[in-house]
Amino acid sequence: METYDEPSEARLYPGSWAPLTFEGLERGVVAQHWQLLGPFGGPGAEKFTRDPQNKKEVQKFYESATFPPDDARVDLKAAYEGPQIKGYWPDQKRLMWKPAKAADLDTRIICGEGAQVNYGVTWVHVPEDKSLILEFQGHRMTYLRWSLNGEALEVPAKEYLEAGAKQLMTASRPVLLKKGWNQIFFRSYNVGYVPYRVGLVVKGPAKDLWDLRFTGNPPEAGDN
Repeated sequence: METYDEPSEARLYPGSWAPLTFEGLERGVVAQHWQLLGPFGGPGAEKFTRDPQNKKEVQKFYESATFPPDDARVDLKAAYEGPQIKGYWPDQKRLMWKPAKAADLDTRIICGEGAQVNYGVTWVHVPEDKSLILEFQGHRMTYLRWSLNGEALEVPAKEYLEAGAKQLMTASRPVLLKKGWNQIFFRSYNVGYVPYRVGLVVKGPAKDLWDLRFTGNPPEAGDN
């Protein structure tokens, strides 16, 4: 007996049979896997709320605040304790990096609530030096600082433009990714429309995107 996967054999109604379609790389490649760290606050953050009305005060507070992860040096074994992790949220004894994945039906990870600082990091591998475009994906009323391999990338808040549903805001930068693994890191806080989300899409010619590799864990030494 031979079968040919015809609609009648698959017990599908007429007209339901259609070839599979695959989306190309025109929209770029999404960084799906990350490490996430937070929330950080510190003395004074206990008076804030998850969706603050005193937005300017919150912005001034977190623009001037500094925390150990600001140096973009990632150690998954590091633990953060003390007043720096206190705020209006439930008490927490310590913070450590934890895995995060892009949310369902979104290209971004869910970071947290308003009026708190959260950090994220991911890694992108290229087989040779490549000039590509990084599309930084934020959220309305969210303030981000990005770095590439520990070097700050200047992406002012005013450059983020609305780009779709779920409060998506995007800005782009051409960058040179160095041969091997490249660390892309962000610092974030939000003053409204919570919980907020952050993500990254790598864009460029399809021939330069096929051989990209991504990971949400620090690459092993010597893995080039």
